[in-house]
Amino acid sequence: MRNAWLIIAHNEFAILQMLVSALDMAESDVYIHIDKKVSRLPSLKVREGRLFMLDNRMDVRWGSVSQIEVELLLMAAASKNGPYAHYHILSGTHLPLKPVEDLMAFYDAHAEETVVRYWPKDSGDADFKLRRYHFPLGHFKYGGSFRRHICQKTWQGVIKVQKVLGIRHLKGEVFVKTDNWLSLSDQACQYLINHKNDILHKYRWSFCGDEYFAATELMKGGLPLYDYPQLLYVEFQGDTPRTFPVSAVDALLKKTNCLWARKFTMDSADGLD
Repeated sequence: MRNAWLIIAHNEFAILQMLVSALDMAESDVYIHIDKKVSRLPSLKVREGRLFMLDNRMDVRWGSVSQIEVELLLMAAASKNGPYAHYHILSGTHLPLKPVEDLMAFYDAHAEETVVRYWPKDSGDADFKLRRYHFPLGHFKYGGSFRRHICQKTWQGVIKVQKVLGIRHLKGEVFVKTDNWLSLSDQACQYLINHKNDILHKYRWSFCGDEYFAATELMKGGLPLYDYPQLLYVEFQGDTPRTFPVSAVDALLKKTNCLWARKFTMDSADGLD
């Protein structure tokens, strides 16, 4: 059965082409969403597989529910040409650390499961990100410095008021955190699509809800998840993923046995210790 690669991108289009080329095989369909804020679209090519560039482009804002919405948008676009063995959600700065044949062998071994990488349980993280009302997030990292400053100060003030007054919602929910970069079974993909409206309503005030929604809702629906700690290699510097130059791939191959790594850039970036 074919596989669908659902890629969310907004920059580093040379890396994106490298990713697309690495996945280019007859059994692969690649679906790409380029952020609406991008004015000049990249010209991407495949030789064996099929490439679909979404026309319905969203203005995706970090931390907001739009990150969930764009994933659901890609799922819906791919499902029209499905079914697929897996729907793999990737960023445009992912690169595989294994040959595509090895990737396919791994995913074939978990054909009925959604493959994820769990994060350690942290009730404080879930309480802050999901049980508080987060707004405004639209300009949290975007626009001019003054607008960002006002947005961030307003957001901080709103959070403080909620803490003082003890305001929370979704109190009865149990949340599960994973990387938002995961591989959905066909059953899981259809489940999330069918529950789209409920999901977007539930997580509309969340902060980085994309880290929680898929695994939480699938477990609630009784669908099987497979936890694979070596799914993705990523290093965090504080709360920010470290950016590696593409030249670091060889060093990462020696350092880790993970299937994937991110984030990559064509620039010199940080290097690899």
